[in-house]
Amino acid sequence: MIDNDDLSTIPQTNEQQDDTIHSTIQVPVVEPAPQAPPRPFSSVDDLLALRIASDPQISPDGSLIAFTIQQCNAQTNTTSSTIWLVRTKAAKGEIPWQITNGGEEERQGRHDLSPRWSPDGNTLAFLSDRSGSPQIYLLPMQGGEARQLTNLKHGITEYSWRPDGKALVAHSPWRPADDRDLPETSDISVVFTRLDEQWDGQGYKQGRHQQLWFIPLEGAPVRLTAEPVDLLQSCWSPDGKEIAFCANRRPDPDLSVSMALWVLNVANRQMRRLTPEDGLAQAPAWSPDGQHIAYYYAADQTEASNVVPFVVDVQGSSAPHPATSQSPNFTSIEWIVDELHSYAHTRPQWYPDSKALLATFQERGQIHLYHLDMEHDTMTRLTGGNGCYLNPQLSKDGQIIAAIRTDWFTPGDIWSMGGNGQNSHKLTGINDTYLRSHQLVRPKRITWQSFDGLEIEGWLYLPLLPEGAKAPLILEVHGGPNLAWGDSYVHEFQVLAGKGFAVLATNPRGSSGYGEAFCRKNLNDWGGDDFRDLMAGIDHVIATEPVEANRLGIGGISYGGYMTNWAITQTNRFKAAVSRNGISSLLSAGLLSDQTLWFDLAMGGEGQDVDAMRRSSSSLTFADKIITPLLLLHAADDLRCPFSESLQLFVELRKRKQKVELVRYPGASHLMDWPDVGSPLQRADRLARTVEWFERYV
Repeated sequence: MIDNDDLSTIPQTNEQQDDTIHSTIQVPVVEPAPQAPPRPFSSVDDLLALRIASDPQISPDGSLIAFTIQQCNAQTNTTSSTIWLVRTKAAKGEIPWQITNGGEEERQGRHDLSPRWSPDGNTLAFLSDRSGSPQIYLLPMQGGEARQLTNLKHGITEYSWRPDGKALVAHSPWRPADDRDLPETSDISVVFTRLDEQWDGQGYKQGRHQQLWFIPLEGAPVRLTAEPVDLLQSCWSPDGKEIAFCANRRPDPDLSVSMALWVLNVANRQMRRLTPEDGLAQAPAWSPDGQHIAYYYAADQTEASNVVPFVVDVQGSSAPHPATSQSPNFTSIEWIVDELHSYAHTRPQWYPDSKALLATFQERGQIHLYHLDMEHDTMTRLTGGNGCYLNPQLSKDGQIIAAIRTDWFTPGDIWSMGGNGQNSHKLTGINDTYLRSHQLVRPKRITWQSFDGLEIEGWLYLPLLPEGAKAPLILEVHGGPNLAWGDSYVHEFQVLAGKGFAVLATNPRGSSGYGEAFCRKNLNDWGGDDFRDLMAGIDHVIATEPVEANRLGIGGISYGGYMTNWAITQTNRFKAAVSRNGISSLLSAGLLSDQTLWFDLAMGGEGQDVDAMRRSSSSLTFADKIITPLLLLHAADDLRCPFSESLQLFVELRKRKQKVELVRYPGASHLMDWPDVGSPLQRADRLARTVEWFERYV
């Protein structure tokens, strides 16, 4: 159990640095040394200096951790990623080392990612797009250059080693026409016959779906499946004879968003289903003894139900069940919004005795690691204090856990600890040079009672203020709506606080980490009680903190953009608003989004007139009420909340001669502020425009 967090990377304030210890011993008076100039606050350009660590993978002998570092190059407007190693028991001062190429490849925006150890530890596989599309490369750990193993025409999205180390399974898109080597025609015409023909971040899928491919170390790859649906998140059985995966193989799969857990027999290509077709099964992990598969399961697809560790017998001889009786009370979603990491969840990890699991649970803005003892039906939290523990990996012998740890001052570092959570160590300092050279604002956790007595949590960032002064306040609304703010580094908040703004990051009803009942409270009620939670938070902060009541701004992305648009139709309190990839009409967004089925679940009416409900909850309906200066920022290729959502609100407001501005970001998709989606200059431009808009109007 971690009781005391290692806060060595948290910069001290100038006041802390200048504190002296008073003593009764008389010492000669000396002239004070010249004060060092105060460290600067974070700037917009500093966003591109941040490096992002991800995907820690422990070697089979437990001595090394491979991981990925992603970085930005503002000069070439590219991102790149490389593979690094660090010792699990690194001595003080020992630093990680890079093992895949940087230099010119980094400047060209190449990506080496997804490191995976061979079972004997002699080879590290990884994906790289250095040949044009993501392919598997093998790097011998005894020395030598990486060699390209695959050359699948449409690249590889995920893969894993067969337990004997002689082959791998990979996922790659395919359609029947590919076997006939027909020319691509999507530049001439694009055909839609199903609702799943396109997906945000991928665009038009050209009728292809993710299939399983057998990849021998020597010889040609063999496609194992030919399904009209995506097969995802595969894992091998311990004997290497079967592969588990998740898929929606129901009739008309584009008309439902469920996934079941399936098993493929590699020899005869027969499949069997282990879980119900009407639930959502994800991230399977086969037990070491080969008898069970652990996975994450959600009973419905509203994104408001808990994502729970489940276990099923591999022969289907018993019904799937929660890993422990307490598990359904928690959710294993890992996505605390920081616009840097995008882990939805990591596979549950088996301890070697096949009787316990390592899993993540989100709790009130934090993500912690738990040991789930299925034999004794107990749950033990392994981590404590503040912060979020992301992407945990358990060593083969169950003695070491590696994870990414983030907090308000740390975009993410590799940590290791014992399999019982003891003896935690911070192994990297990916951004320490930057963090120690800047002043950072520590947020204050606050709670308030909403209009109906429900407790709401938020984080308040207060700038340094002269005695008696008050700060303008920016209300930040997260996306989802079933995501959450929490103990993570958010660069935008640091920049705004450095500019003299207070920032209130709120988790209204509908946010994850507060129980399933809380998360479900804004189903079919967008812009209703969730909006009241936000306004109650503003009133609480104005009453209790040094904040100016008449200088308020609001901003957010996705659902946060929806709420920004909605809020300024309901109140004139805000002096400025910045909406990113938002929604102005639930009627049009519900039809045009790549998640149209999800809109039917989240805002489907439950017996109400759906069109009337969506219309009455849309900012476009009440656009004549808007007088707040509005900046609309939208990714051109956003398929989740289409660009037309901002365009139609811009047209309506411009016709009314209201202060409105629309910025379109070419080539970017919905999560344009994440470093693996938007270009570096787009991300910096978006943040600069946001800060300037608030400075001009708040």
